[in-house]
Amino acid sequence: MMSPLRKYLYNITLTVPPVLFFRDTFYSLYRVEGSSMEPALHHGDVLLVRKSDVFPHAMWRRWMSAATSYEEEEEHQNAVKVMAHDAQSGRPIGEFWTGRTYLTPPTVHRPGSIIVFRAPDAERYPSSEYRVKRVAGLGGQLCRAGGEYHRLERVPSYALWMEGDNWGSDGSRSIDSRTYGAVCKSNVIGIAERIVWPPSRWRELQCVTSSMPRSWWE
Repeated sequence: MMSPLRKYLYNITLTVPPVLFFRDTFYSLYRVEGSSMEPALHHGDVLLVRKSDVFPHAMWRRWMSAATSYEEEEEHQNAVKVMAHDAQSGRPIGEFWTGRTYLTPPTVHRPGSIIVFRAPDAERYPSSEYRVKRVAGLGGQLCRAGGEYHRLERVPSYALWMEGDNWGSDGSRSIDSRTYGAVCKSNVIGIAERIVWPPSRWRELQCVTSSMPRSWWE
């Protein structure tokens, strides 16, 4: 008969690996540091971040289908162009087993999404190894840098132009793509979907874009 201690250790051995796999592959929690995403996100907010597309085949089929509204048509067009660029960059878009399991990192096809990514400037700012910013431009688009009307950037096909919401009085409050350039998609950790802490700020996070388009396809 197994002793209580051995039984306890046995149960931990069976439980921990699946939990770690789920955390590393599907969903994790990340804490917002600083004020660069105010007013949408506050310092100390804890975000639920989706790190994979689960059964992406269903999404691929939906994006290839006929749209029923202008907004849906725009989303489908963005998604199809992003998938084409991703496939050219070596992502397993359209592969049978990937489509019926999961794809990581998730496909980022909506401007205005909030993304958690590995900091490209981590060596300069080692206190924070990840960043939380909003997508201003998709790979393959031309993007007008926030607060810099005459600055146009061509976003590389396998990259994203990321900016914070809080530009400050002189546009320098957020350190983002205007400082370190477009972010390679291989640095993407996941898409922030909800604020889960503190309870008073529990909410779903929305895609927010400027009333005047700042990014467009060539």
